[in-house]
Amino acid sequence: MKKLGLKGSWKPMEYLHITLEFLGETADESIPVLAKIIDKIALENKAFRLHIDRLGAFPSFPRAHTLWAGVGGSVNKLFELWACIHEELEKNGFVLQKSPFKPHISLLSRPKELVDLSSFSLKRPGQFTISEVIIFESKQVDGKRIYPALHRARLKM
Repeated sequence: MKKLGLKGSWKPMEYLHITLEFLGETADESIPVLAKIIDKIALENKAFRLHIDRLGAFPSFPRAHTLWAGVGGSVNKLFELWACIHEELEKNGFVLQKSPFKPHISLLSRPKELVDLSSFSLKRPGQFTISEVIIFESKQVDGKRIYPALHRARLKM
């Protein structure tokens, strides 16, 4: 995609992810509770395969602030994983966003001169395995957004 000349703030490969829940500001003492929830759910769910199946933009291509990749494959497994996490977090008093779950991988922020890529065809959709759930912290360091991992829980193989 970079070869197409798209410019903006590209996400580094190590930060590509699918956000299952965005919790916003969370107290440090909540992290062990969150980790315990994620560990329990990971033990109950198997790893699964997804692939990139389309490109999109938030809020739309003409007014894009984020370019993203949509996923296909075992999306039902992804929704099941999300539902388990969502339900357990709610039960444990976490404040969750009301917006519907829209699985995607953010690729580019603040694109410049973005063309409409909605009809862009992927010749070889990238396939990958969802094998773990990671609790990330999102923070700003030296003007750049970084996402250190606070906890990892492996899904069953």
